[in-house]
Order: sequence, then C-alpha cells, then structure tokens
Amino acid sequence: MTETVEAFTARAESWIRSNLPSYEDPEIEGEDLQRQLFDAGFGAIAFPEEYGGSGLTLEHHKAFYDAAYAFNRQIPMSGLVSVRMLGPTILDHGSHEAKSKFLPALLRADTEWIQLLSEPQGGSDMAGASTRLTRDGDTYVLNGAKMWSTGAYRADYGLCLCRSDWDAPKHRGLSMIAVPFKTRGVTIEQTRTADGELGEFCQEFFDDVVLPAGNLIGGENNGWAVAQTLLFHERNAVGNVGYGYVGPQGPTLGTTRVGASRSPAQLAAHAARHGKIGAVGAQIAEAYIESIVGPLTAARVMTGMRVGSHKGQWGSLLKLQRSVTKHEALRTTLATLGPEAVIWDGDEVRLDNPGTAWLRSRGGTIAGGTSEMQRNIISERLLGLPREPSDDRDIPYNQLVKRQSRTSR
Repeated sequence: MTETVEAFTARAESWIRSNLPSYEDPEIEGEDLQRQLFDAGFGAIAFPEEYGGSGLTLEHHKAFYDAAYAFNRQIPMSGLVSVRMLGPTILDHGSHEAKSKFLPALLRADTEWIQLLSEPQGGSDMAGASTRLTRDGDTYVLNGAKMWSTGAYRADYGLCLCRSDWDAPKHRGLSMIAVPFKTRGVTIEQTRTADGELGEFCQEFFDDVVLPAGNLIGGENNGWAVAQTLLFHERNAVGNVGYGYVGPQGPTLGTTRVGASRSPAQLAAHAARHGKIGAVGAQIAEAYIESIVGPLTAARVMTGMRVGSHKGQWGSLLKLQRSVTKHEALRTTLATLGPEAVIWDGDEVRLDNPGTAWLRSRGGTIAGGTSEMQRNIISERLLGLPREPSDDRDIPYNQLVKRQSRTSR
C-alpha cells in the first residue's frame, strides 16, 4: 500500500531536520544534495521504484519540498533540467530498456542531461529541425548542429530532436535520441551572453556521430510527441508545478545574485528617501502584487493538477507569468535605483548588479518557448481559441525546404 501523505510528511520532516543544511550554512553543490536525497529515498519521490524512484505520488513530492521550505533547508536546484524535465520525459516515452539504462544515474545526479532542440537557422520553429538522423543497421548516425543549449559544456547527455524522415511532413518526420557528449564527432562551443558571462549557453556540432538504436526515446518518427512532452515538463518546472515543484519559493529564472536583488519594500523605501514615489510608486505596487499573486496562482494550479480540475498546458501560463514578472520587476528596480543599478566601485567588472540581472532576465522570456509562443499555447489549448492558419503542416519536409529556398532567392 502507498504510504499516506501524512505519514510520509512526518518521516520527511524528521529526515530533513537531521540531514539537510540550512541556508545559513555553507552552500552545498546541487549534485551532492541530489545524491544525498536519492540515497535516502527522497531524490525521485514520484518515480517508479524499478527505475530508482520511491514509487509515490506528486502529492508526496510536494509535501517533501514544502517541509524543506518550512525548515529553511537547502535543496538541489541544479537538477532542474535533468531531474525535473528530462527524467519525466524519458519516463513518459522511453522503452523499459531505455528507462532502466538512463533513469537511475540521471535521478541520482551521476549524469547530467540537457535538451537539444534549437538550431542556428531554426528560430522559434522547433518542428523545422534539420539535424539529420540516419538509420545504419543497429545504429543511427547523427549530423547537424544545435544551439542555445544551457550547460552543454558540463553535461553528460543531450536529448536531441532530429530529422529522421525527410519525405514526411515536418512534424511527423522527427525523432528524439539520447546523445552521450563524450562520443567521437561531438564538438561543444561556449557562447558569451549579453551580461558578460561565458559558458551557460552553448552550440553543439555533430559530425557522423554513431549512436545505438536503443538510445532512441519514443520510437522512430515520434519525436514531435516527445518534444511536446519535454516542453510540457519544462514549463511546469519553470512554473513550479508537477515534477518541477521545489517549494513555495520556486526555481530561479536565471541566477540573480544577492547584490542584484531588491524586494518591493526595499524599492519603496529607496524611492521615499529620494523623492521618487510619485514616479515609480505604481510600478513598485505592481511588483508587490505580482510577488503575492504568483505563488497563489501556482498553488492553485498545483492543487488543480492533483485533483484533476487543471489538465493541459497550465505550465505555459505559469511560465509566462513568472518570466514576464521577473523581467518587469527588474525594470522597476532600474527605474527606482537609477545610476546606482548599473555602476559599482573599482575597476573589476562585476555582474552582481540589477543592470546585468535585467539583461539576464530577458532569457527567461525566451528559454523554454518565447512569451509569444506561450500566449499562443494559452489561447489555443486553455482558452479554446482557433489556431493561427498554416499551410505547411502537411507538406513533405524536403519539398518545404525547396520552397523556402526558392522564396529566399
């Protein structure tokens, strides 16, 4: 019989108090924390036991992270992509062999995974992927390039969306395959971002990379369904619901350093001291309202998912809300602090200021699907509005490429 949530919560609270460090203690690496949780039976609470999980439910998962938050204990945040997005995707679509092969190490943070979706020429049209996957007996051969892949330089695997049938329409000729990065033919380059940092975003090149057929996730030419599931879990993770729930504080949308963070109360006090309430008071009030409404909305959706009243792409609503709110809150910080937000003492370049945090926050409105895409999803799949018209969904992809080539001349 499944352990009751109440009994589980009591057991989790006892373990948390005895084992997890507080946020006043020295910071522990996220991978080390995830291994500690996993070995104690709390690292994959809602995953089946046969793949390394505890065989419980998302309600138990939520209870654990609520307890960790209540006791102000550190939790692993670095596994947002691996454990909370790609793990559930492999669980939903992988064969038994693939789940047995990949999930235990992924869930214990012994391997780190990222997603390989965007392409240099693709823009927001993820279904237009042209990275080529060719069957060769018991293996596949991968050729092409991906980009904007967060953390690829330190990851072990990427889950790659690629073109496996060029005669099928673009949504129906895709496959998803697990790519180990320590494989011959894989090259990774780091990208410098607008806030001055090098590394988090990368571009990958695949030159005749040979992969086992067993690395395919979801079956050949079923990659679009797998990608949609991955994006569903990604938006839930960013929205702080489902497998992505990590407590009332939610995950960070890009790191905001301590020196860059200002609460609405701090901004109001600063504006009052400098006679700027009349100019920025409404913006600060809006930032405060969003700081209250956001967690309440997430809690409502999480409860609805648990009881069955909220089905579908609610993660898109929360992802849109959180990314736009963070961007606007930092813009309010810039308006309130003025020059103080973008200058520092000394000659050394510092990134712990609201100016670079604002630059970084723009990534939250792009990563995981742009805000424009989220609004389309919300309008079509939550509100039931008609799709935007499109004439390319049933055209074979090779013909579509030829048509695009003629148009661009």
